[in-house]
Amino acid sequence: MPQESAQELKVTAEEVGDWYDQFGDIYHQTLGESVHCGLWFPPDEPHPTSMDLVDLSSRAQDRYTDYLIRTLDPRPGDHVLDIGCGTGRSALKLVQQRDARVTGVAISKEQIARANRLANEHGLTDRLTFEHADAMALPYEDGTFDRAWAVESICHMDRAKALQEAWRVLRPGGDLMVLESVVTGELTEEDVAVFQGMLAANLPPTLPEFFGLAGDAGFETLELKDLSANLAMTMNVMALVCHDRKEEFTERFGAEFMEGVIQGLPRAREVVARKTRFFLVLLRKPLA
Repeated sequence: MPQESAQELKVTAEEVGDWYDQFGDIYHQTLGESVHCGLWFPPDEPHPTSMDLVDLSSRAQDRYTDYLIRTLDPRPGDHVLDIGCGTGRSALKLVQQRDARVTGVAISKEQIARANRLANEHGLTDRLTFEHADAMALPYEDGTFDRAWAVESICHMDRAKALQEAWRVLRPGGDLMVLESVVTGELTEEDVAVFQGMLAANLPPTLPEFFGLAGDAGFETLELKDLSANLAMTMNVMALVCHDRKEEFTERFGAEFMEGVIQGLPRAREVVARKTRFFLVLLRKPLA
């Protein structure tokens, strides 16, 4: 039977109306109120070479880092401390965008090795340094740094000690940016297991508890911004990627680990969406 051309296919207006009357709400339930495609890739901007979720997430992380740099706003010549620097990508972007120096610290030797390779590959070792160090006992003199940030890192530390150390090594008038989750609902044993097991993190404080710790360390608060939706979206993408690449990840990380991740992700997404909020907090060490 010959294939019909697109021009020969006819759907009546009545059929379209009936379809939307019966099933149209599926668009609202999955896409939102506007019932059309989202503009993920504006036509006047370069399109990504890959539709891979990890690649799209990496681009979103870069936009996030750009926003953090604008908010911290280091001045030319500033020495910035990156507390929990990971593999150094955020510090690299800061140095590339601003005429500043960055020293990054992390407790993972593997992360520090990768971060230093990154600095070397980009020829920036004169302005970009990474050291294996405990952020709760920093190996720097008082007042060494002009600014600092802790991007989703102090959850892995004793928050009080980390904030006190950040205050000590900042010069008077120096700013500290903290990205931190706070708890807004009662946590069950399963919720606690998500933080301590799957995320290797301490339980979040309440917002008043966090500001109590910051105040006890000596900081004053300049700014508070709610970034909760961004963390929730990141968790959703993480869940999709883990399910999509389960076989690959199982081979790399082991069946027991991946089984725990797959089982824990629904609970983690629920906790992030329902029982916590995620904030950017800009703090300052007073001049006096």
